[in-house]
Amino acid sequence: MSKKSDIYREVLRDYERIRNDNASKLRDKQTEVYSKFPRVADIDRELNLTGVRLARLLLEKPQDFEEKARRLRENVASLKAEKNSILEDNNIPKNYLEMSYNCEKCHDTGIVDGKECSCFKQRLVDKAYDQSNLKPTLKVENFDFFDFRYYSTEVDEKMGMSPRENMQRIFGTCVNFTRNFDTSFQNLLLYGSTGLGKTFLCNCIAKELLDKGKTVMYVTASQLFKLIEEDRFNRIGDEDIPSHYMDDILSVDLFIIDDLGTEFSTILSSSELFNIVNTRLLNKKSVIISTNLSLQDIANQYSDRIVSRIIGNYTSMEFFGDDIRVIKKFSGSK
Repeated sequence: MSKKSDIYREVLRDYERIRNDNASKLRDKQTEVYSKFPRVADIDRELNLTGVRLARLLLEKPQDFEEKARRLRENVASLKAEKNSILEDNNIPKNYLEMSYNCEKCHDTGIVDGKECSCFKQRLVDKAYDQSNLKPTLKVENFDFFDFRYYSTEVDEKMGMSPRENMQRIFGTCVNFTRNFDTSFQNLLLYGSTGLGKTFLCNCIAKELLDKGKTVMYVTASQLFKLIEEDRFNRIGDEDIPSHYMDDILSVDLFIIDDLGTEFSTILSSSELFNIVNTRLLNKKSVIISTNLSLQDIANQYSDRIVSRIIGNYTSMEFFGDDIRVIKKFSGSK
């Protein structure tokens, strides 16, 4: 695992590349438009000189500043209107010649009002825990692509409802979780057999909150405890040096643990799991856990204090029905 200082510098370099790329794209668009419409180039040159002219007016004749500044502003408004008219008449968007940003809040600087932007924090998480592979997944695994048709409408006598009805309820809970994220503290436990959509819904929630500018850390249980073991091993002899991975885990807006129960369990991993669950609970930081284990399996596999925190403080949702992946495979769906 890279040092946090190295990751920080790498992210700063990423922002510099992004700004350079966007500036290059803007220059290309300007060259394209200016070659076809020289008048737009003239207008932009005039507009770029406005600040200099205002400063000169203030220095040379401050007594006439207000009146001349008013006329200058009127001229600027007229030039902008003429430019927009040229662009509009030629089916070019009004903002075509404006700088585009990957993040509108920080304008790709990573800083807003002297503090790290949420996009900067998320990049740190992505870099540190190799979550970049999550982004392509979220393009197809989000609420818009959830398909209830794969769930049977036949009522399960034991559950008292059909798998489809159950999924509609679970889906609604997950959507409300994202909608009320800022106003209502909630943790989710998604459990049940494989292939029923638990990981898909975790991705849906991650996508919605990332789009809202929240920081999300998404790890499988195996990845999490491997990270814990490696971090401890790398710090042998330096136990007094704080571990940055735990700072990240405890500070992100949403922490998702996928496939709990697949990890190789040790006394260390159990202790760290309790620390994560308990600390985030105390700090009202949401956690989502998905697992193929039943509630009884969870009780058997983990300590009483872990079970009491999860069962007592998480909204538990059981998934049941036929394996969706098998259904999709035989139906020819992706």
